[in-house]
Amino acid sequence: MMYIVKMFIKQIWDVLESDRRLILLSVFCGLLFTGLGIVPPLLVREMLLWLQPEAVPGNFAMLALLAAIVYAARGAMRYCYGLSSHIAAYNTLHRLTNRVYAHLQTMSPSYLNRRHSGNLVARSIGDVDAIEDFIAHGIPETVLAMVIPTTMSIVLLIINWQLALVALLPLPFLAIVMYILRKRTRNYWGHVRKQFATVSALMSDFLNGIKVIQTFQAYKVTAARLQFQSKDYRDKIVYANKWSLVPAGVVEVFSGAGIVCVICAGSWMIAGSHTQLQVSIPDLVVFLMYLGQIFLPFLRLATMTDHIQKAAASAARVFELLAAKPDIVDAEDARVPLAPRYDIAFEDVEFSYQADESVLTGATFSIAENEIVALVGETGVGKSTACQLLVRFHDVTKGAVRVGGVDVRELPLDYLRRQIAMVPQEMFLFEGSIRENLLIGKEDATDAELLDAISQADAREFVESFVDGLDTIVGERGVRLSGGQKQRVGIARALLKDAPILVLDEATSAVDVETEAAIRQAIKRAATGRTVLIVAHRLETIKTASRIVVLDKGKVVEQGTFAELVEKQGVFCRIYQV
Repeated sequence: MMYIVKMFIKQIWDVLESDRRLILLSVFCGLLFTGLGIVPPLLVREMLLWLQPEAVPGNFAMLALLAAIVYAARGAMRYCYGLSSHIAAYNTLHRLTNRVYAHLQTMSPSYLNRRHSGNLVARSIGDVDAIEDFIAHGIPETVLAMVIPTTMSIVLLIINWQLALVALLPLPFLAIVMYILRKRTRNYWGHVRKQFATVSALMSDFLNGIKVIQTFQAYKVTAARLQFQSKDYRDKIVYANKWSLVPAGVVEVFSGAGIVCVICAGSWMIAGSHTQLQVSIPDLVVFLMYLGQIFLPFLRLATMTDHIQKAAASAARVFELLAAKPDIVDAEDARVPLAPRYDIAFEDVEFSYQADESVLTGATFSIAENEIVALVGETGVGKSTACQLLVRFHDVTKGAVRVGGVDVRELPLDYLRRQIAMVPQEMFLFEGSIRENLLIGKEDATDAELLDAISQADAREFVESFVDGLDTIVGERGVRLSGGQKQRVGIARALLKDAPILVLDEATSAVDVETEAAIRQAIKRAATGRTVLIVAHRLETIKTASRIVVLDKGKVVEQGTFAELVEKQGVFCRIYQV
């Protein structure tokens, strides 16, 4: 348990980075706020002493002025410690959110595919937000909860140590009960955060697939699945709160017990004739005022328990994510070629997504620099996989993929991907405008370059037909555009990158015959001075290539020009006839 606490504290301290001074300032202002809180009861005590029958009255105006100054200073300190902790918390939220996203960018598609995007979003946003909440409230409140009772107890012992011992009698029992309850509740919030991620992932899944749900009238089935998971989340969070809220009630009980003890003992000491066990009325009033301040931090800490538990569970999930190591990384001796070439070679490549299912088995073929090669085959033979191996979304199980004669695993990943522009089979457009999606290909592209790219991709006509032109909002995943329009924007984005290697993975799959013809001409124009790998099923697109490589059952079974392969009457001819 202590190891977990130390790890949590270390993680929070590490993530604070440059904001540690702000947290320390917050704690310092909180301590001043606490110290100033000692003064008002003492001023009340002094006033009551002046009101005693035989006492000489003092300057009440000065006493009031001093009280006003103290409360003004307390207000300023409270503002400062709250502001400092919140600034530190929001800076950490900003920094940690970006750190998580930057880390996820380095992870391979295989890692991301094993985890639901909704779950990752819950960790990136929800769990990080829980950590922010703890930094803003939990850290200063926890420190004050330890300092205030200690300070107030010392003052009480100085005023009247006998009555102080009576007043503080419930504290050890309160500490024991709080410890037992904390042990009971510490794992509950971990289950709650995990189930929250599950519900978030399911909701994200259903919203992304809403058209399928509507088409198949699957309202009841999907609603029932969400209801089941949401009910489980509700039950877990209710159960966690049942125990997390107990400490607040316990503190109230023990606080009341302390006050009862002081009232009983104080009244006995005032009325009694014991010279060694006496207390004055002013001292008794001060005791009652301080006693409320001693137990109040415990009450605040009790109400903060769920925040602390959430933060601990969230921190564990976030740092577990950050601890995951990318499986696609630069080799220690990775280097940029002094004389780069852009020919491509697959040498006896084997690859499998799962240990017992090979996708490519000894695939060997090459593409000369500035050559256009079409990779064809039936569905599932590894065509798209070959494209992904080229850009190192995955690493080969055996063999090698080479660019310019160099194994792609020996090239810096950043350099390799700068040399390749890819149009994937499933075109993805980001929420935003057409312009913003195009600028992903080249951040500093001018309007002239953007217009040239959409012209080459045969997208200019429909883009200029929109009222906002390049600034037209495409919607989430490009839902406001047709499939063909999305594909052509994607092609324009790839052309704008102006990379020496162009990969078109079923780039014309979502367009009509007329648009395909226009895109083929665009591909021919774009292919000049580039090495091009085309994955296609459509015959006319295949004919664009100067050479065709045929895959069957993960192996290259035929290579040649279109005419040569038709004349051979082999696998390609069978696909062509189909």
